[in-house]
Amino acid sequence: MAEEVDPERVRGGRMTDAEIDAFLEAQGTGVLSLADGSRAYAVPISFGYERGRAVFSYWQFRSDSQKVAYSDATERACLAVYDIESQHDWQSVLAFGPIRELTPGEWGDVGELLDENAWSPDLTGVGRRQLSIVGYEMEIEEVTGLQRRPER
Repeated sequence: MAEEVDPERVRGGRMTDAEIDAFLEAQGTGVLSLADGSRAYAVPISFGYERGRAVFSYWQFRSDSQKVAYSDATERACLAVYDIESQHDWQSVLAFGPIRELTPGEWGDVGELLDENAWSPDLTGVGRRQLSIVGYEMEIEEVTGLQRRPER
């Protein structure tokens, strides 16, 4: 039988815009949710952030990437970012907005944001596979955040 959870232990409060910005700047990973009609697709993603936008890249191992296909079909994506230390110490942000593929000329501007807080996997074990990178930007139209922080 599952132990009952006391709502007081997990209740949180809304984050301010400044807290949301600081949280997204400090984090570098989340889950990007995409949709094609009634079909959903979630992608663990690393991102760079500045107020109003998140940037990220996909490592493509094949030309028929589901990530790219879903990204092209998605009208409004959701980026979920969270950090959980315990039931008494956690933060969670949801950002919503359209995404678009970056042009090669935009990579210079975006590279700095990715370098600041994005995480990149070690792909040395990939071997001789064909690998390409596709960059995207999410224009953040709406963002919400909840948190429970211990008294410090």
